[in-house]
Amino acid sequence: MKSLQPKMQVTHKPYSILKRLRLYAKFLVEAKSWRSIHSPFMFDFAKYVKTSKVDAKKFDHIEQKRRKLFKDQRVITFKDYGASGIDRTRTVAEIAKTSAKARKQCETLAKMVTYLKPSIGLELGTSLGISYAYMVSASPNTTFTTIEGAKEIAEIASANLSELGFFGNIRVGTFDKHLPSILKELGEVDYVFVDGNHQETRTMDYFNQIVSHLSPNGCIIFDDIYWSQGMTNAWNQIKTDDRVSLSLDCFHFGVVFIREGVDKQHFTVAL
Repeated sequence: MKSLQPKMQVTHKPYSILKRLRLYAKFLVEAKSWRSIHSPFMFDFAKYVKTSKVDAKKFDHIEQKRRKLFKDQRVITFKDYGASGIDRTRTVAEIAKTSAKARKQCETLAKMVTYLKPSIGLELGTSLGISYAYMVSASPNTTFTTIEGAKEIAEIASANLSELGFFGNIRVGTFDKHLPSILKELGEVDYVFVDGNHQETRTMDYFNQIVSHLSPNGCIIFDDIYWSQGMTNAWNQIKTDDRVSLSLDCFHFGVVFIREGVDKQHFTVAL
């Protein structure tokens, strides 16, 4: 006799392309202009990110590296900790095309970090080092640390950053194991970009750890908030958390600020 118990939903399974397109269409319908933002700080932040021009020449060398990675047919086997630690075998080109942030998104991150000017920055999920290179290039006075779970990928990222002329402060290991000690070592962080494990419970755990080490006006950026049902669930919990004063949904990223003395507000804006 077949069990009548309902099947459990796997919330970390990625949305289909069609589902993401539908979610994006819904987002565009709901999104407001940065001009409609009432919070003075968030107004200035969103205006800068939306309207400021990017000096493309500043990042050309990074894009040249990306194009080389797109042709890199080296095959590596690694544990994908963002997908329950399963073993994967991929070419570097495949990783570059599927895991590295697109140029437009990297430029958005660069503009965010340029505006915020953090002293201490942290990235969860180095991948091949492209987003890290953008952020370091945009804010050279920020001390950045980045964590990558797969040793094989971290080694390639380190070589990429060295060739680009950046110091890659890469810590190798799982977020679960190393995030607590790194946060303790850093003491207080101003800016955190979370782009790694896409499971709901893990994302919530990282958020709870980071918040306790965030500076009074600190910022956390979550990547791929519409990557899966689990990530969307996590984002919905994070933006409503009492410790978050300002939150911004710009589809590809979910941005939260911990700002003292500010009334809680949420904004959905196409950047």
